[in-house]
Amino acid sequence: MPDPYAVLGIPPDADDGAVRRRYLELAREFPPEQHPARFAAVRAAYEQVKDVGARARHRLFGAGKDDPVEAVAEEAACRTPRRRIGLADLLAALP
Repeated sequence: MPDPYAVLGIPPDADDGAVRRRYLELAREFPPEQHPARFAAVRAAYEQVKDVGARARHRLFGAGKDDPVEAVAEEAACRTPRRRIGLADLLAALP
């Protein structure tokens, strides 16, 4: 699926009002009766970024991710290994 911001022609940091205005402009320019495929693409892009929650889901899960758990795991993956705590460290921390 193409980038919803590119389909709508808006920057990724656009607010809710700008997203809605642009969607309405494109809906008037490409009515579903005359341009069903283009309107479907615009509608799908709008659904992905129509409010703050939808934009957060798009940013977190992405457009092409089928498995949200896998998407979250990729997002949260740590690039540096964690230090393992040994028994000596635990005993040293006890009072």
